Amino acid sequence: MLSRIAEALYWMGRHVERADTTARILDTYLHLLPSGAWKSENLVLRELVETMSLAPEMPRDPELLIRALVFDGDRPSSVSGALIAARDNARGVRDVVPTEVWECLNVTWHGLRTRGSGSAGPHTFLRWVAERGAMANGLINQMMSHDEGWHFMRVGRSLERADLMVRLLASAAQSSATPWRALVTATGGFEPYVRYYGRNMGRRSAFAFVLLDRNFPRSIYRAMSAAENSLAQLDSPANMHQDPRRDPSSARRLVGRARTTLEYRSGTEIDDDLPGTLTTLQRAIDNAHVAITKSFFHQGDPVTWSSQSSLAGHSVTTIR
Repeated sequence: MLSRIAEALYWMGRHVERADTTARILDTYLHLLPSGAWKSENLVLRELVETMSLAPEMPRDPELLIRALVFDGDRPSSVSGALIAARDNARGVRDVVPTEVWECLNVTWHGLRTRGSGSAGPHTFLRWVAERGAMANGLINQMMSHDEGWHFMRVGRSLERADLMVRLLASAAQSSATPWRALVTATGGFEPYVRYYGRNMGRRSAFAFVLLDRNFPRSIYRAMSAAENSLAQLDSPANMHQDPRRDPSSARRLVGRARTTLEYRSGTEIDDDLPGTLTTLQRAIDNAHVAITKSFFHQGDPVTWSSQSSLAGHSVTTIR
């Protein structure tokens, strides 16, 4: 597969996941926080934005902040901007992705013209984005051959999901005002959590669920496992020694090491060193992206973040 096509598919997976997950997080925090809290002190929402690196130049006014995060298509870090970027990447590889996937993203892009005006409010728009993201991912999984292209897309989606979940946990850990139900609901996991843990929701069980759950597909452990499995498929022996500057195994090793730090640890052990665990995971995800870029996409050095990486450079933030 041409590196240009592989890179477009990888970023397509990341952008679809970014729009979907960011929409779910913002919608939850706007509606489950204490009534009017985000409009008055704006503290929790601002902490969320800063921890998730949703661009440092965001406006301070809460109304303008929400519009910039949700509706501003000129900002790559916004929900609308991610959808536009996903469609642009799909357009460049239309001969590789199924027609149904392209049509889904293209229809979504056209829908931004009417729904992205903000006239119906952020809740209606964010719910629509989450539905379109789920539809796109469903079509990708069900209509696309699970070949190299699908694995590149899956790696992108999984790393983006893990990164956003780590940042969400970091925001919740640093804020004393975040209700644990908001944290779990923002991941889309409220019902699965209740079935497993019951309705008594606390800090330790909420963090353990999002970090370690083996069955919930949006947990960090499952996302890292999916990325590792797809990188194993892409780490073909036939490609191992074609270029001494490339090491297809490097990203897999980074992701695998990060996953094993979660696999054999209990929720209590994680909670005792949560800041260190989250910082380690975030650094591993960022380093894995750099390794993927160097091994599969770009020729030579230096390796820099693609301009498509819009979460303020995905900078590694020490989590206190």
